[in-house]
Amino acid sequence: MNIFKQLGIILAFGFAGEIIARFIPMGMPSSVLGMILMLAALGFRILKPEHLGATADFLSANMAFFFLPAVVTVLRNFDLVRSVVWRLLFICCVCSGITFGISYGTVWLCRKIMSSGRTRRGKLSPLAKKEN
Repeated sequence: MNIFKQLGIILAFGFAGEIIARFIPMGMPSSVLGMILMLAALGFRILKPEHLGATADFLSANMAFFFLPAVVTVLRNFDLVRSVVWRLLFICCVCSGITFGISYGTVWLCRKIMSSGRTRRGKLSPLAKKEN
């Protein structure tokens, strides 16, 4: 029963995003709005990660299953894609490289800031304590 409750919570946020997308002309996909709502609920501690645990892990582990319809559609219409397939692969590679670079830079900067010394309260940060 716990898995059904967790799945219900995830679907409720998706449904709330759908309602917002229908009534407020923002031009943002309902799934993104649902994820923003869930992030806000997690950030304000209205929802705890434990409330989503097993179901979120299951969905993450089986994510490839959700891409099957898109792959089948692309394969069915491959004649339309054939002429631009190399451009699409190039764009995917460039975007992946940019995403990796920005992610690396963000982690590097956060680690540098955290290990540089004190937090807002004047105490040493956990990373600064490990390095001393």
